[in-house]
Amino acid sequence: MKIALPEQLNRESWLRYLQVEGEPEARLVLQMEEAENMLLETATPRGIYRVIDRQDLATDGVSIEKHLEGCHRVAVMAVTLGSDIDALIRRYEVKNMLMAMVTDTGASVLAEQAADDAERVMKEEIKRRSPDLYCTPRFSPGYGDYPLSHQKEILAYIDAWRKIGVTLTPGNMMVPSKSITAIVGLADHPVMGRLATCGECVLREKCTLWRQGKHC
Repeated sequence: MKIALPEQLNRESWLRYLQVEGEPEARLVLQMEEAENMLLETATPRGIYRVIDRQDLATDGVSIEKHLEGCHRVAVMAVTLGSDIDALIRRYEVKNMLMAMVTDTGASVLAEQAADDAERVMKEEIKRRSPDLYCTPRFSPGYGDYPLSHQKEILAYIDAWRKIGVTLTPGNMMVPSKSITAIVGLADHPVMGRLATCGECVLREKCTLWRQGKHC
């Protein structure tokens, strides 16, 4: 699946990841500009997906079950920015930890933007093949109470290691690190999916946004 890089990173999301409120300092802006240039030059986004029957996918958790309500099929997908992004972050960690943090968070933003484009391309392809199908937004393991451990199942379904070079550590962390797995529900009638609530999220007690009365 061909994925297009954006012309620039989403600055609003980037600053939120950095927990910066208000106008950023000039020094930070310059660091973000440097990191953005390096990330866009280094990233080699790749993606893959597969459509399977809903019953073939284990979906533990209230939030994912509600999201897929009414769906008889699902598309499982994975997207990665490639291993060179991890190497770039490690190089910054050796010489400048602040720059490493800016680059790391920027890479997370870029991965989300790449996943957005992959989701768009996937849905267009599915719609061309099956015009009567309707799609939910994507929903990733680790969101709400949907366990991260289900990433293993998703990656296996799409043969992610052989197709796009993504594997999983024993702790359910993906390698390359700036990779995303997700599920999109498919139905023969309009479906909207459902966002997980803070009450369903297993990370709620550790979430700085929740403690501030905000949402992710």
